[in-house]
Amino acid sequence: MMGTTHGEDRQTVEARRTTAPQLSVSDLLVAASTEPEQRVVRQLVEALLFEKLVPYQTRARSEDGSSACEAVFDVQLEFELAGRAYRCLAAIGAFDRVRIAQGTLVSLLAGEPRPVRLAELVASLDIATDARSRLHGELEQTVSLCRWNRENLCHQRASRRRLAFQQLESAIVEGHPYHPCFKTRTGFSLQDHQAYGFETANTFQLEWLAVARSAVRIAIPGEERKFWRQELGDREYDLLGARLAELGGDWEHYALLPIHPWQLRTLRGQLQGELACGEILALGCAGDRYHATQSLRTLVNAAHPERANVKLPLDVVCTSSRRNFAEHFVCTAPVLSDWLTSMVAADPFLSARESLVLLREYAGILYEPQHAALRGRFGVIYRESVCSKLRDGEAAVPFTALTIVESDGRPFIAEWVDEHGARAWAAQLIEVVLIPLWHMLVHHGIAFEAHAQNLILVHRNGWPQRIALRDFHQETEFVLDYLRAPESLPDFATIDPYFATVPDDDGYRMASTESLRELFMDCVYVYNLADVSFLFARYFALPEQAFWDAVRRQLHDYAHAGITDSARIEEVDSDSQEIVVESLLTKKVHDGDLLDFFEHRIRNTLHGSRP
Repeated sequence: MMGTTHGEDRQTVEARRTTAPQLSVSDLLVAASTEPEQRVVRQLVEALLFEKLVPYQTRARSEDGSSACEAVFDVQLEFELAGRAYRCLAAIGAFDRVRIAQGTLVSLLAGEPRPVRLAELVASLDIATDARSRLHGELEQTVSLCRWNRENLCHQRASRRRLAFQQLESAIVEGHPYHPCFKTRTGFSLQDHQAYGFETANTFQLEWLAVARSAVRIAIPGEERKFWRQELGDREYDLLGARLAELGGDWEHYALLPIHPWQLRTLRGQLQGELACGEILALGCAGDRYHATQSLRTLVNAAHPERANVKLPLDVVCTSSRRNFAEHFVCTAPVLSDWLTSMVAADPFLSARESLVLLREYAGILYEPQHAALRGRFGVIYRESVCSKLRDGEAAVPFTALTIVESDGRPFIAEWVDEHGARAWAAQLIEVVLIPLWHMLVHHGIAFEAHAQNLILVHRNGWPQRIALRDFHQETEFVLDYLRAPESLPDFATIDPYFATVPDDDGYRMASTESLRELFMDCVYVYNLADVSFLFARYFALPEQAFWDAVRRQLHDYAHAGITDSARIEEVDSDSQEIVVESLLTKKVHDGDLLDFFEHRIRNTLHGSRP
């Protein structure tokens, strides 16, 4: 097959422009999009190509005007699967991200283009039979839930630009822009999706268990009863105490633990022994009503947005992993939060800018059943709400909102960008989002899993002000020798002996600064800001090169401001020619556990250029 191989430079592509075959209008009509199946197909192919599971070739796109497809999709891309040829229009963007123009992907049968169906595509993959069956099932569920959302919800039929933060957590129904299993919820029925999926914004009370104190670990601030009275209110706490007394228990021998109603219903049959012997007493539902966020297992208080977000284990597979707890990271969460927030508060650079907000995970409780199969399925983490951190005139939006497109065909952020200009707004976003996270990495030696779902943008009338980071209790990493103040490091082993023996790369402690760089660049650049830069290129005529030049300039300015020793910055080596990135689809294919890591190498967009 003629064409350029993946990685060939743009000049070579341009040189062959006149000889490249074209996608005709009839090709595009044949491949006309049938959302949502075609979105799943598109993202599956993008992931296969990006993760180098399938090799591909590119040719320059013809400019004869035969296609109405946007100019940003500037190459014709070709690949083969199971002996069949495929082609589409695509863009190969920052960090080698592959993006296919919706409706242009076709397979060729006897030279004739045909639309690509999901079952055909999955059947052609050279993977184990059980993996193929599991993957196909998860992709089909994604399609099914997307169809139900389209037919029954109105989120995308009207503008979401005026919605409050809590409403946006339900209204951003698009899901992960990269992972093809972006609506997979293995274990959920359609009825469960309606009752507990974040898209419906259905509210529900938590169920409550009383658990024998010998089987529970507790890490909460202050005195336990005072904590619960503050979280629940006197009336609800007394109600649960009365129910406990009716069952023959008391607070001296039992601890209180919330549980997601779906989790209790699903696992109740496996708890018969614990219920029969009295290790667990079911107290029923109580307290405020909650609804799910985009993370599904993290719940927000529907009536009081400023109150704590409640994170509960959920025995459901979402995107790449099952959403129960990694048990060793529950009761260390408050200590980790205190350490990090103290670090930020004492930092002159961050204090002066006031641009980084850490939403503390201030309480953790873990039930440890005797049966190993039930470990990690019962616990809770209480986290500060961003709504409690907003100042007068500020508002918050999930970072995922920044790359969604509204029903009018324009991005969610279009009005903000129109007012301030694409270059100015992008530069402010980079300064507010990137620089505080970069400072935490190179100055303090701390890296976070700061992908879009873990970030919240705080703005004032659309102008970025601060970035809030959430859900860092498990994916915070450091290298002991690279910590700026290792003497301040908490002794996590006193909370959980696991940390006394855990090897590097399985806990918070990494083996090398290269691991920190990988986490940082993977989350912040490759699967986050690269989506923003592509949106600016597609809708605001700001080339991706210009966006990443702005990133380089701000990193350059930081490096020359004398804030952090140059040797520390150089040790991270963020401008290496290639970087390692996590292979999310590969992990899915291999059914990887939560801490399993699959990787591939890509070109580094920040390599070799100067501001």
